[in-house]
Amino acid sequence: MSDKTRKTNGLELPNFDPKESAVFATQVLDNLNIKSVLIGRLAVWYWLPDPAGHAYTKDLDTAIKKADRQKIIKHLSNLKYDIRELMIGGVNVHSAIDKINVDFIDRYSINEGDLSSLFEEAIEWATERINIKGTELYVISPEHLIAMKIATFERKDEDDAKNLLEYDFVDIKKLRGIIDRNIAPVRVKLEQLLREVGHPMAHRRQKYY
Repeated sequence: MSDKTRKTNGLELPNFDPKESAVFATQVLDNLNIKSVLIGRLAVWYWLPDPAGHAYTKDLDTAIKKADRQKIIKHLSNLKYDIRELMIGGVNVHSAIDKINVDFIDRYSINEGDLSSLFEEAIEWATERINIKGTELYVISPEHLIAMKIATFERKDEDDAKNLLEYDFVDIKKLRGIIDRNIAPVRVKLEQLLREVGHPMAHRRQKYY
């Protein structure tokens, strides 16, 4: 495993400028007194230092508690934006004119699975703030972000998780605890990824003779 440390520079913005979406999301959340955290691609941009290799995104993703979904929908129903519920659990707000595209995600879905406990813990534990052109949002911890990425079982998210695991700011003991509490069945996937990136804390398979 290479010696990589956490970056200390500000958020880079390759391909997508989230300023208007960040301002909008913050206003909605503040009006409703709801705590949320930045997740998804923008959170990956924050934690990984090299923007040249970042994948494209077209929206700003925030994690919310499932109890807050209807509050947000009721609030947004009085506004002019296009609103649709997400299959994975949550709501999207879009306005091409105002350059707003925000997903408020609780990840509670009958068809797509229930990851709401993981999302709620990520919100409760978030302490770090990110500044996006003058607007501050809580940003998800790298450990909760990795857990979310692993839980999707999608290749692009698995690649993000592996990239994050290369960095020594990730607390593997904390990450294992997060997964064991919220999404225990994917623990085996975490251990596989740790071995693939050559992490020194990876659990090695025992050899029998």
